[in-house]
Amino acid sequence: MMNNQLVQVATSDGLFLQGYFAPKEGKKALLHIHGFEGNFYENKFVQVLASSLEEKGITFLSVNTRGCEKIKDFNTPDGKTKTIGARYELLEDTHMDIGAWVRFLLEKGYTDIILSGHSLGTYKVVRYLLTGRNKDSIKKLILLSPFDKKGALLTYTQTPIEELLTKAQKMVDAGKGDEMITEEFDNIVVSYKTWISWYSQDELGRLYEFMNKDYDFPALKKINVPTKIIVGSKDEFFHLSNPEHPEEAMEILLKSIPVSEGKLIEGSVHSFAPHEDILAKEVLAFL
Repeated sequence: MMNNQLVQVATSDGLFLQGYFAPKEGKKALLHIHGFEGNFYENKFVQVLASSLEEKGITFLSVNTRGCEKIKDFNTPDGKTKTIGARYELLEDTHMDIGAWVRFLLEKGYTDIILSGHSLGTYKVVRYLLTGRNKDSIKKLILLSPFDKKGALLTYTQTPIEELLTKAQKMVDAGKGDEMITEEFDNIVVSYKTWISWYSQDELGRLYEFMNKDYDFPALKKINVPTKIIVGSKDEFFHLSNPEHPEEAMEILLKSIPVSEGKLIEGSVHSFAPHEDILAKEVLAFL
């Protein structure tokens, strides 16, 4: 515990981000990315995972991204602040956050990096693995509770997503992209820019589109490292089109990701409560 630290990095676009770093000897390190409105410390499973990795002598780094918490003011190198947080985050920008943390580990000599993401963080880690500057330093990928956000949207509205995207883009074009969406769009609170970022219809915006029987998941097929998917059988956000059968969505992931293995934790929810210990054991076995 004596070597554990609160650490800080600066992103390439000038944001200071903080994280929890528990260094150990060796070249292996697990870098964990939080989900929507999350942070590096809040979820109990992060604490359990940190303790388990420490016992096994594996370096752990749990970090904030620009999407941490609802709204957050980030300090910048020029002494000013920039307001982002989950309500203003653009997923296409998060490669700068993960990239800063990957550089942090590489500079400390960790060359065997395992990248882990929870919930919305699973979109971020896949994006980085496919497009990040130091993506080749990622040796394994862990997807914790992938978030079927389009499935969640379709349980809320019957309006076609293309129609909503057109309306949101009009707000952006009118200079109102930082305003919060209305109830027509979603039951979450984000800006129009962020909503477009979430629901863009390119392959990176459709990672877990389980309700579409004809979709072939091209982005997942490009994942070129061993991948572990861990989901609770009672996860509220995993398989919204058929929530009683999460094994269907798991099978899609395992068929789409070339080298992958999965674990459904019986009785566990999106945050892995009350089975955080099982999650930690599955992660350790994968490492």
